[in-house]
Amino acid sequence: MKKCWLGIDIGGTGTRLQLMEAGRVWSSFRKVPTASWAQQPDALNALGQLISETLEQQPVSGVMLGLPGILSRDRQQVISLPFIQALDQQPVAARLTERLGVPVAMDKDVNHLMLWDLLQLEQLPDSAVGLYPGTGMGNSLWLNGQFYHGQHGGAGELGHVPVAGNDLPCPCGNRGCAETVTSGHWLSRWASTHVPETNMSALFTQHREHPELQAFIQRLAQLIATEMNILDPEYLILGGGVLAMADFPLAQLRSQIQQHLRPPATREGLKIVFSQSTDHTGCRGACLAAERLFRSA
Repeated sequence: MKKCWLGIDIGGTGTRLQLMEAGRVWSSFRKVPTASWAQQPDALNALGQLISETLEQQPVSGVMLGLPGILSRDRQQVISLPFIQALDQQPVAARLTERLGVPVAMDKDVNHLMLWDLLQLEQLPDSAVGLYPGTGMGNSLWLNGQFYHGQHGGAGELGHVPVAGNDLPCPCGNRGCAETVTSGHWLSRWASTHVPETNMSALFTQHREHPELQAFIQRLAQLIATEMNILDPEYLILGGGVLAMADFPLAQLRSQIQQHLRPPATREGLKIVFSQSTDHTGCRGACLAAERLFRSA
């Protein structure tokens, strides 16, 4: 019987599930509001029930969860999910494994986006960084041919470096974090205050030359260039919901990032790739991660 894996991409707004048989045969994509299970009295049990509904259709060899926050270094414990606090401080993978009778693992959701994008390259690079600005600032580090998690599981939190002169509260509990002024959350708040008549999907189509949106792009470019100058990776992969907005000035962002790179080596050598991600990418990346982890199961 062909092996099959289940990938689950859990975001603050939506939860996506996807099955993959060996040979990358995709089926049974499903998307539900995260609130439909995360706001239940026992959120973990409700998530288990959601997964069970898919497993009743198709037995799998392993399940991989992508979660938007900090996990323990061994990827066994949820430490902090600012947008889904019901799972904080819980051994989510172990409890779901016990409940479902199927091996369950987990990683940061952005690493699954990044894995998908890395596997679109001609060959896996030795080093790459992924930045995916959306509601927050997704940041994935691929160093020495593997994902880098950090000593405490908190590596790749570029969105939480402090920005001078910024005192905005962040869902992480701190104030002044970079993602409060470089993410979709800032754009949404700015648009509702300054151009409430404009649909968010048309924000850059209608207002891209506004000085405050130009300043937003510059802040984003400076933040990204900072990480590039520290790590000097072979590839920078850029994606996420903000960059996918209609008429977002991608060429301008690329140019402004390059202006801040350390010359000559990093500026001339860094390969910048824009992700072609879709609504399916996160859960498909989770399927591929499950296959890599559980292929001998």
